[in-house]
Amino acid sequence: MSSSVLISEVGPRDGLQSVDAFMPTVEKKAWISALYAAGVREIEVSSFVPARLLPQLADAAEVVEHALSLPGLTVMALVPNLRGAQAAVAAGVHKLTIPVSASQAHSMANVRKSREQMIEEVAQIVAYRNAHAPRVHIEANVATAFGCTIQGEVPEDEVVELACALVACGADETGLSDTTGYANPAQIRRLFRRVRQAIGHKLGAAHLHNTRGLGLANCLAAYEEGVRTFDSSQAGLGGCPYAPGASGNVVTEDLVFMFESMGVKTGIDLNRLMQAREILKRGLPGEPLYGMLPDAGLPKTFIAASTDATPDGASDDVSAQLPLAGIRVLEFSHMVMGPTCGLVLADLGAEVIKLEPIEGDSTRQLLGSGSGFFPLFNRNKKSIAVNLKHEEGRAIVEKLLGSVDVVIENFKQGTLDKFSLGAEQVRMRHPRLVYASLKGFLAGPYEHSTALDEVVQMMGGLAYMTGRKGDPLRAGSSVNDIMGGMFAAIAILAALREREQTGQGQLVQSALFENNVFLVAQHMMQFAMTGKPAAPMPNRISAWGIYDVFTVRDQEQIFLAVVSDTQWKIFCDCFGFESLYQDPLFKTNNDRVRQRERLMPILRERLSVFSASELAGQFEAAGLPFAPIEKPEHLFEDPHLLASGGLVPMQLPDGRPTQTVLLPIAMNGRRLGLRNNPPALGADVKDLLQSLGFDEASVMRLQSEGVLNRSSMEESQQS
Repeated sequence: MSSSVLISEVGPRDGLQSVDAFMPTVEKKAWISALYAAGVREIEVSSFVPARLLPQLADAAEVVEHALSLPGLTVMALVPNLRGAQAAVAAGVHKLTIPVSASQAHSMANVRKSREQMIEEVAQIVAYRNAHAPRVHIEANVATAFGCTIQGEVPEDEVVELACALVACGADETGLSDTTGYANPAQIRRLFRRVRQAIGHKLGAAHLHNTRGLGLANCLAAYEEGVRTFDSSQAGLGGCPYAPGASGNVVTEDLVFMFESMGVKTGIDLNRLMQAREILKRGLPGEPLYGMLPDAGLPKTFIAASTDATPDGASDDVSAQLPLAGIRVLEFSHMVMGPTCGLVLADLGAEVIKLEPIEGDSTRQLLGSGSGFFPLFNRNKKSIAVNLKHEEGRAIVEKLLGSVDVVIENFKQGTLDKFSLGAEQVRMRHPRLVYASLKGFLAGPYEHSTALDEVVQMMGGLAYMTGRKGDPLRAGSSVNDIMGGMFAAIAILAALREREQTGQGQLVQSALFENNVFLVAQHMMQFAMTGKPAAPMPNRISAWGIYDVFTVRDQEQIFLAVVSDTQWKIFCDCFGFESLYQDPLFKTNNDRVRQRERLMPILRERLSVFSASELAGQFEAAGLPFAPIEKPEHLFEDPHLLASGGLVPMQLPDGRPTQTVLLPIAMNGRRLGLRNNPPALGADVKDLLQSLGFDEASVMRLQSEGVLNRSSMEESQQS
């Protein structure tokens, strides 16, 4: 997702044309200056229309002249016809906005011209611009794109056709306007997507009204569809004077707050923006001003994406804007399960301190299938290596315990008890701590048994379900370790929430075996429902008639699925399988499941003449489910991951560059990124010890005595 948007302020035009009062020209200039001072860099300052129609905007040329004196400001004006465009160009504006209604009824009421006449008007304005002011930008917006209070429904096909026609006339861009406040987020997503497919990068701004309270929701939907320019009006002033009930623009203050809270930069200072409202109050006495943010004020913890300013005592780094900022975690863990839990918390913004043995986490040295463990599960963490066998080492850990909110450990039962760091021991001394213990088994007969991911996959039915009959096979990833760590993180978040109410921490536990049982519970419930044991996945009776891997031309493979009767019709039409579609034995999905032994050989033979790419193209065009059979190493080049930000650059512990995979979640439209590479062993020892009150000489002494490990960087410098 983009990290910035452009907010185009339309209040001085759209807002003022809709109020009864006359705002003095001097106050208009002051208002525009205040908006500029707040960081607004595109303003629709007026409209060039006959004064008899909009007397509030009769001073357009004078207002434009003032706006042009503000360096870096894009000065816009609305023009309904060629004459207005000529006047605006003569005044020196940078950008012309031309409204063209998709609703014929609204077009006649607004400009007294049909839609077709307005398309011709746009063509004339473009020709005039090309001849006299080629640097002036033209935005021909589709008004009433989502419906109209005069006409009612506006067909989406007509909106798309109109957008294409405006671009064909030579308009530099065309946006979509919810002139009468009819839109909802589903419409927004659908129509912006269709118009983008039709005109590509020439899709411009979203001009959305808040008439029925959906303005911000619609803006967010447009943002998620790739729109990056948004029209809004300070205090929500505006609407359309020629459409009954079409009042209320999106409030600029609320829109800026929404984006800045998401971490999306607008370049606008909210405090200064709200100060600009005072000029409106002065220039439009008695006019109601709208906005939720101005009424409620900024939250005390708010940190704007566009400013370095932070509340007193707050950190100014990226993590300060993340949900778990301010939470400190001490992680005693190794391998995958514990580090996964710490990774989730770290990516969410917690300060996670990885406390390693003096020789370092053993996964730093693993080979083969374990070589990816450390770099994947330990980003965004700090490292300190402490000798727990040394009394001073344990004293250091005790000081750390006094500074953290959460402890994570995934060692064998009783390992940490030997150092007085077991759950009961630590919570006795630090009752506010949330202590997360990640083991092989929860309490019960197995709790002291040694467990690994593969062990619980075998004893918990997952290996049986993954392999073929008589050939149990572990899953192709550390599924229980990873999910066990995730469930522990969920429990930690719940315990922190409960601590807010009670003031007390608690012990939370997660386990490999119980996680595995949860994974296979669907098969347990299948047995409960049917009385029949679930067959391993390669031998199962699928719930869908066509849901399998096909070997096709040149021995390529591809996964294809047809999971509904509607898809069956599409599939048969796509490949000319009319006889199969008409066969009563294959009429419904359940029929096709019953007839799989007969149907699948027919399909395998008929589809074998195609290449995998040909089938992928056919299924993609028809909207049918399919998937290439990819290898993990190919995912570094996956176009979706690259385009969506799911892969980010990272440095391996040995210094080599690579990419790493982010958590599969987005919050407020943004991914939780990489702030720090996986740490070198003991990389943060000095900073952490100094934060606990140790001076540099003490740190050096503890390192020389083997209580602390020097960081890898220090050791390489000394050598």
